[in-house]
Amino acid sequence: MIIGSCTSACNLTRRWLALAGVLALTLATAACGDSEADQRKAFIKFLEDINHRVGVHFLAPNQEDRVAFGDYMRHYTVILDFNKDMKDISNGYTEGLKKTGIGPNTRPQTLEQMVARRQDFPRMKEVTVKTMQAYESRLAKANAERGALRQPDDLKAVYDKTFDKLVTAPMQAMIATDKALLDMLDYTIRLAAYIDEHRSKVTVSGSQLRANDANTLAEINALMKAHQEAQKRYRDAQNAAERVTSGR
Repeated sequence: MIIGSCTSACNLTRRWLALAGVLALTLATAACGDSEADQRKAFIKFLEDINHRVGVHFLAPNQEDRVAFGDYMRHYTVILDFNKDMKDISNGYTEGLKKTGIGPNTRPQTLEQMVARRQDFPRMKEVTVKTMQAYESRLAKANAERGALRQPDDLKAVYDKTFDKLVTAPMQAMIATDKALLDMLDYTIRLAAYIDEHRSKVTVSGSQLRANDANTLAEINALMKAHQEAQKRYRDAQNAAERVTSGR
């Protein structure tokens, strides 16, 4: 039995690796002479191993496992195929971000840099929206495939738990993170646009900002406060996703 596990997401790009460090496997359903009861017993034992592990882990059945599971191997392939597609979607998202200058070694931006790069944020938002839609579409397909499976009650109870652990919970956490990111990008766009439009009244140096009048200062402070709160919501969503994938 080969073991694969997902690393947890800690920042804008690494969070995609939480569910993207997975196994891309082509699994054939082997013909088996064992009885259905034996196949089901072997498959349940395999799923329980996954369920008892801390965090998100995708176990790759070896040839002996595949034979032992019989037609039930097809049920697990639903999960593995979903996971493989998630990796492809996540890689596409990472490539999309790279085109906007966001990569693994990207450093936090100063306020001045944020204003200078204000044209990049709508593109980041567009890439994120498309990725979230792709995730939601793939999750819907996985749920449909799951619903089409015919399982005895004892297997269904264990399989549902595995599916929720490996598919539903991580996906919901990622979508929540996407939504928080989109919210943060909206406030980033508003703040950068305001500063750019009021350059005659605002001076920006690094992360330092000065306004020439009280009204402008009050408006900027309100925008910055909203932006900071959006940043916190995004960090909280990232931390929640990390807890889902790590099990801690």
